[in-house]
Amino acid sequence: MNNIDSDSVEPFAGSPVNSAPVPKAAALKARLAKILATSGVKAAEHGDRPSHFSFGVERMDMALRGNAGVDGLPRAALHELHAADKSHRTSAAAMALLLAHRCRTLESDSKPILWISEGGEARRQGRLYPPGLAELGINPSHIIHIDAPDSIAVLRAAADGVRCAAMGAVIAELSGKKPKGLDLTATRRLSLSAQQSGVVTLLLRSGGDKDNPLPTSAFSRWNVSAAPSSPLEANAPGHPAFDINLLRHRSGLYGLSARLEWNRDQQAFRERQNEQDTPDLGAVPALSAVRADHQGARAA
Repeated sequence: MNNIDSDSVEPFAGSPVNSAPVPKAAALKARLAKILATSGVKAAEHGDRPSHFSFGVERMDMALRGNAGVDGLPRAALHELHAADKSHRTSAAAMALLLAHRCRTLESDSKPILWISEGGEARRQGRLYPPGLAELGINPSHIIHIDAPDSIAVLRAAADGVRCAAMGAVIAELSGKKPKGLDLTATRRLSLSAQQSGVVTLLLRSGGDKDNPLPTSAFSRWNVSAAPSSPLEANAPGHPAFDINLLRHRSGLYGLSARLEWNRDQQAFRERQNEQDTPDLGAVPALSAVRADHQGARAA
């Protein structure tokens, strides 16, 4: 029988005798940090970038607080935007760009937006249109666009881009109900990379089934469609308008919806409350950031 000299052995670190009780506040903070880490959200103290970004609409931003207690959506995470149908692809693309633009302008050193799309689909559906981007208040030179051969290449390029902290935002555009390579593993990889680099990642979907979407690890999922614009003075074309609806949120939020207008001068959204003065002209975007009739594009 072996005898153990208790004086020569380090006390067990987990022993109640040798460990002081953990303060309740510290325990709760540690638990919250663990929850945020597993959900793909980087805590605010783990980086020099702002931890969240917002729409600039107080009602929505406060409602999106969730577990973090900060207005808006977490920056170091993956977010998914669905076009209501293919006819609303332009509006969903514009919304993705505007959210990415709001992210990059939070920093003093404006970083580029990386946009990755399938080359074949871009030729059929349209490409980014510089004059339209300028009308939205986005400098086209701040966007790096990549034409990837297929959906798998899009996801691979997006994974590489998200790891680079020099990016202001990454947008991966995929079309169809079941893009090849898009699954929980691929989106989990994007979420973890976004968590580590702090680069907001937007997955732009068109042609998918918003009522029965593919499972992903996105922190939030949105449905986006075009909305009628309110005319300006002298019946001039109004600001771009969008109808958005929250389909999924890691904190359990759902059903949040709004009609938003983008003001390029203020670089922020405004929620439209009064629809009485808005003529029913149909849900047509006020201007197009994506065009299929310019050089390099062809009809489907």
